[in-house]
Amino acid sequence: MRLVNRAAVLFLGTVVSSGLVACGGDDGGGDDDDTVDPAGTNHTYVVSRLRVPGSVNEATQFGLDIDDVDGDTMNGIDNSLGTSLGTFAGQGLNLQPGIDTSVDDGSIMLLTNIKATDLTNASGVGMWVYLGGTSTPPACDSPADTTCRKHLTGSATFTLDPAGPTNALLVGRIMAGKFTGGPGTINLQLSLAEGQPPVDLPLQMAKAELNIGATGIATGSKIGGAILQSDIETKIHPAIQQLVTGIFEEDCGPLANRTPPGCGCMSGSTGATVMNLMDTAAPRNCDVSVAEVTAFLNPIINQDIDTNMDGTKDAVSVGLGVEAVGAMFPVP
Repeated sequence: MRLVNRAAVLFLGTVVSSGLVACGGDDGGGDDDDTVDPAGTNHTYVVSRLRVPGSVNEATQFGLDIDDVDGDTMNGIDNSLGTSLGTFAGQGLNLQPGIDTSVDDGSIMLLTNIKATDLTNASGVGMWVYLGGTSTPPACDSPADTTCRKHLTGSATFTLDPAGPTNALLVGRIMAGKFTGGPGTINLQLSLAEGQPPVDLPLQMAKAELNIGATGIATGSKIGGAILQSDIETKIHPAIQQLVTGIFEEDCGPLANRTPPGCGCMSGSTGATVMNLMDTAAPRNCDVSVAEVTAFLNPIINQDIDTNMDGTKDAVSVGLGVEAVGAMFPVP
């Protein structure tokens, strides 16, 4: 089994059923999409790939119009966090390998059921998202398996995580094989530091666009929403502080042995770079606090969504690419 990258990101999609209806207008929703058509058939899948933007262009590709404001950032497409991640990837901080590892080895096991009368054109389509428990076959043959993905062939059987939700629902419609649903709330979990529990981040005003093919959810599908700035500062920033603390221990040695200006960091190491960028509070102490993480990131990642329509932007948009293959599991 492959080791998880130090910047691994774990994703679970849990769509919270609190007034989730499909939008009208360009989103293809309407009054006939407020409830799931009971005549629909269940179509079950497991996520086989999750993509974060690796460039600014991909941030546009994975973005959605979260706030329904025409002509705002990127001509109506909202993906502020994705744009920052794409920029970081261009500078060598690429989260995608860690995400791929987590999907491949089953650390991420996200199941979804799309209930529809037809996968080409249908209204009243329901999309439920569940957490997977175990798979048959297992993701990896053995601890020495560096490829894994044995559970992503399209015919694997899964159990549900008994602690996960079973009533999480997003309602929308399918037109020409494309499911469009939302707005709603999607819970995103980020695990940035090895050995630390994942961070639960609700995506407000979340939407999904899924290209449904003969064998699964195809390339070009995406899920997005808005992360409240308060959640970013109280959940993401502490997780990043834990991540960089681990990097410093590897690249710069024990805190007690570090002294400025070099802080004991190996020349050209990730620790040296991060230390120079984030250890900015005077006097320098060769460590980074949550406040220093916040001071570094807030000017970079722009708030672009007004979630409560009070005229103040209070959240950051994000869009992710997603693909899935067929799966078998008991639908609750």
